[in-house]
Amino acid sequence: MSRANDLLKIRSLLQERRRTTETAQAGARRELAALKDQERDPEYEEQAQAELADYTLSTLIEAQRREIMLIDAALSRMDNDVFGECVDCGNEISLDRLEAMPFAIRCEEDAAIHEQETREAARHVGSLSL
Repeated sequence: MSRANDLLKIRSLLQERRRTTETAQAGARRELAALKDQERDPEYEEQAQAELADYTLSTLIEAQRREIMLIDAALSRMDNDVFGECVDCGNEISLDRLEAMPFAIRCEEDAAIHEQETREAARHVGSLSL
């Protein structure tokens, strides 16, 4: 199979994943709205449970929002014929990597370098705050 056909397959998977995520996000939003509309019992334990559910649903919705943004960015890169191109070195990202991580913007080598630099920067910031 050619790279172009493989990329079309990835596009289709991304589009399906986006639809699934949007459906799940709509369900989580309905659950959150229903939870907020409920009468709250003043008992501490029940209030804590409701707050935990609220936090969990809000976190889930935010994660789904971020995933949709990543999917949209990947689809945009496809539309602009730069999908699968490393943002650092410009080389092609391997199909294996794109199939596993369709949002990838770096080849494996540059991703490892970026991750190491990010860790070092976080350690440096952490050492400054001590």
